[in-house]
Amino acid sequence: MPVLKFPEGRLESLTGLSRRELEDVLFRLKCEVDYLDDGYVEVEVNPDRPDMYVGEGIARAVGGLLGRRRGWSLPKIVDSGLVLYNEGPPTRPYIAAAVVYNVNVTEDYIEELVQFQEKLHDTMGRRRRKAAIGLHDLSKLPSDKLYYKLASYDEEMTPLGQPGERAPLKRVLEETSQGRKYGSLSATSSGHPALYSGSEIIAIPPVINSEITRVEPGTRDLFIDVTGTDKATVEKILDIITTTLAEREGAYLGKVRIVQEGIEEATPKLSTKTVFLDKDEPSRILGLPLDSFTVSDGLSRMLHNVDVSAGGFRVEAPPFRVDILSSIDLVEDIAIAIGYEKIGENKPVVDRQGSLQALTLLARKIRDLAIGLGYTETMQLTLTSPRLLDLTGFTSRVEVENPVQQEYSVLRPSLIPSLLSTLSRNLHARKPVKVFEIGNVVVPGTPPPDEVRLGLAVMDEEVGYEDIQASVYSILRLLNVEFSVEPYKHKVFVEGRAARILSKGTLIGVMGEVNPEVLLALGIDYPVAVAELNLEVIAEWRSKTESP
Repeated sequence: MPVLKFPEGRLESLTGLSRRELEDVLFRLKCEVDYLDDGYVEVEVNPDRPDMYVGEGIARAVGGLLGRRRGWSLPKIVDSGLVLYNEGPPTRPYIAAAVVYNVNVTEDYIEELVQFQEKLHDTMGRRRRKAAIGLHDLSKLPSDKLYYKLASYDEEMTPLGQPGERAPLKRVLEETSQGRKYGSLSATSSGHPALYSGSEIIAIPPVINSEITRVEPGTRDLFIDVTGTDKATVEKILDIITTTLAEREGAYLGKVRIVQEGIEEATPKLSTKTVFLDKDEPSRILGLPLDSFTVSDGLSRMLHNVDVSAGGFRVEAPPFRVDILSSIDLVEDIAIAIGYEKIGENKPVVDRQGSLQALTLLARKIRDLAIGLGYTETMQLTLTSPRLLDLTGFTSRVEVENPVQQEYSVLRPSLIPSLLSTLSRNLHARKPVKVFEIGNVVVPGTPPPDEVRLGLAVMDEEVGYEDIQASVYSILRLLNVEFSVEPYKHKVFVEGRAARILSKGTLIGVMGEVNPEVLLALGIDYPVAVAELNLEVIAEWRSKTESP
């Protein structure tokens, strides 16, 4: 949960509330308030409300909840006269920009502004990987023509915090703390994304800005850029920043023209989202008889624009409410506006008790049976090594598109390779080694279905087909499963020493002696016998044959 710090009295001044009143209202907005001994107050904000990561955003939400303002309207917007040419650097191709006039930055407000920026970086920006924000003093821009493109590592800039010290980008990335932390996010072999004002580099997103456009006490107007790997996120972050900073007294916005490949658009977009809310949905979900006025009033106090019709409500969520995805989010806003304490409690009409699924009950029973037969349970990942499957003859498998490690790049189609891998790591254990696993496998298909299976394995000085057969027969007979066997051939088994297990014509498993060539490839120098049963098929068979 993002935690924000404000000087004590800052939020009271913005909202006109006392400390106690402010705590109560913020609690209704899903925030926790803690007054510290150092003269600061901490506010823990719900992560789905990035518009409240700064004092003006909190004051706006509080004012709406208290009914001091309703709905949302566009702030004053002018053409800034700035043009930004985007050449789309491959590692970070998207950029949006805007101007906020009359922000009037004070010494105290710089700290809050940077906090707002960093909280957006950490949340929506995914620690600057997905999006990053640059704040600049508009009056210090060398030119009203800006360029976003790939810069050579030999080009120079004056990094923020080092006035008068020009350095090539390579040094900036290697020697500054920001460069060491974020320099690898967007770098390429030939250069790094950079934002130019005229011929001067004013930022290398997402790493560091230039000292030339430093924001400091006395800065009146802000030029803001947002760059990233996802266009929608970049534009939405800019919407949040600009609409929130426009809440400052006298502030208004300036659009920046973005030109890319001959196509021109202006940002910020200030895009809203329209959601239709059925007239009966709030009452049905909240369990309260709500009339149209109550619903409309609650939504407007949460700063939505509402049109009431016979069938329901056409709701326009403001640009800064990125948490509104569907009608259920609007119902939550209505509950906040009404007050959860006023909804009351309703006891369920039907007292329903949960019960375990048949498959879970079967797995528990089999676990007890296997342990009773002297087996030790193992648990392994569904992800496994393609090499292990190749060695054991399981050529059909589902591959992971972007694996973190090659050793875990496929989903296992059987428990047998996993059990053999376990035995290969326990060669020095006291014999016999008897292990079992109840786990998921993934069978290739469209889409690939997963199945719950039982795997059994025995390793000893002397092991044959009869050893694993005895365990399988004991389990199936104790479960009252009717079954038959027939010869089975597979690379993992010795030919003529393996069988398929069927129940009324349906395959429920296999068992047999493991091929010595497979054991040798895995480094196992003891004979092994294994079996595998499909518990989902067995559970379904039992549910049809057992009496209620």
